[in-house]
Amino acid sequence: MPYIQVKLKITPRQQIQALKGARIRLTADAIGSGQIVLLHPVNAKKVATAKNGIQLELSPGEVMHTAHYHGLIPEKDMISGGGFFDSVWSGLKKAGQWLKDSGVGTILADAAVPLVAGVTGSPATATVARDVLRSATGVGLRGKGRGKGLYIGKGSGLYV
Repeated sequence: MPYIQVKLKITPRQQIQALKGARIRLTADAIGSGQIVLLHPVNAKKVATAKNGIQLELSPGEVMHTAHYHGLIPEKDMISGGGFFDSVWSGLKKAGQWLKDSGVGTILADAAVPLVAGVTGSPATATVARDVLRSATGVGLRGKGRGKGLYIGKGSGLYV
């Protein structure tokens, strides 16, 4: 979100009120002079169109970015986060890892082979699809030697 730089003369008492989330009253002579404050475009427009003064409520983001602009907050302490799709992707990755680690993914993949063979009409196509899934994800790899169970190991990349 691009914040807009606006000069406002805010008293120390008003600064404390703004930090608490309260509205502050700015007179017409306090607008356009003083220190630079970073405002959301909506608040910046309100300030720009104010003729006799304004009651302004600063959001936590505006306060944080203004403090960072003036060097009061280091970069590592700034607010950061991800969007909705980052959360969805993270959840899908966790679910996929659970399916792989628990062995449920192997059971589902093995159960899908007859279904795919029925849809495609070719058992060979279903087997090839199952082998591709196995090599790409590692779901269903059997351990060597004593292995009755699945090979449970850590690694990255493709399993062959």
